[in-house]
Amino acid sequence: MRYKMYGYEILHEDILDRLIKNIRRGISQHAYIFEGERGAGSFCAGRLFANALVCEKKEVAPCGTCSSCLLAKAGNHPDISIITPQKDKKNIIVEQVRELLKDASKKPYENAKKVYIIAYGDEMNEQAQNAFLKLLEEPPEYAVFIILAENTESLLPTVRSRCEIIKFPPVSQDKIKEILKTSYPDIKNVDFLARYSHGNIEKAKKLADDEEFMPLRSGACEILTKLLSGNILESYDVAEFVELNKEDAETILRLWVDFLRDIMLIQNSGEKYTINTDYKDKLINIANKADEKTIIIAIEEIKKAQEMVKRYVNLRTAVLSMAFRIKKGAKR
Repeated sequence: MRYKMYGYEILHEDILDRLIKNIRRGISQHAYIFEGERGAGSFCAGRLFANALVCEKKEVAPCGTCSSCLLAKAGNHPDISIITPQKDKKNIIVEQVRELLKDASKKPYENAKKVYIIAYGDEMNEQAQNAFLKLLEEPPEYAVFIILAENTESLLPTVRSRCEIIKFPPVSQDKIKEILKTSYPDIKNVDFLARYSHGNIEKAKKLADDEEFMPLRSGACEILTKLLSGNILESYDVAEFVELNKEDAETILRLWVDFLRDIMLIQNSGEKYTINTDYKDKLINIANKADEKTIIIAIEEIKKAQEMVKRYVNLRTAVLSMAFRIKKGAKR
């Protein structure tokens, strides 16, 4: 299975093949939206597409040997700009868009095309989007804009209507497994990582690099039995575990939801859809002891605890309250 194209890690070869073939035929739009979850390949796709647009040999673009291709691959091409939020800002602000407008009014330095990759484009506020809209309404003939977005619905309809939308779906589990095995020859738990990352290769790689994640996950699974038990005093053991790992509290809560989801699937003959395949025996054991009502209540209460943590409610208070309600609901 191929995932390297012209030196770029590309996870959706079919999409890029089509776009590059159009460039070779002299066909390109002024504006594109690459829609896909961060970490699912749209950024590298945008870089390769920009590379092809500035290549000096259009009939074989990207040739990989001309000066433009070499500069683009090194991230130093003067006619390719990547716009990201400023360090002290969460979003791309209107001042950045105004600077982009000024730059776009200048002709390319070296090529027939000038390409702008706008990261987190769907997080531009309305003022910034309206400023950008002026550029989309009358774009310079040499300019191409590539907006990276997780959710196109966050963009103004007038912006969306002036762009070709290219959807980047989650990466397949098989492809994630292959990339992980290639990047980490000694990796274990590859099936779990491929499932847990939900089609996001960057998430899978980050977890593969995190030496603390697997021990944390193991501890979360062990404490799950105390969370589901009828012993009210074990609520304090649950709270203590989360407090000891308070920097990873949100991760622990997410892990519990995934464990419980798997338990429900096991109880309803959906084992092949589980995420935690390497914990199969442990989860079957829990599934045999816990009734489905308790599992449903637990998932609901954990999700409430997640919201409490996001609102900066005291962590111990949130977890104890969650554990008490789970045990109380299970006894009804």
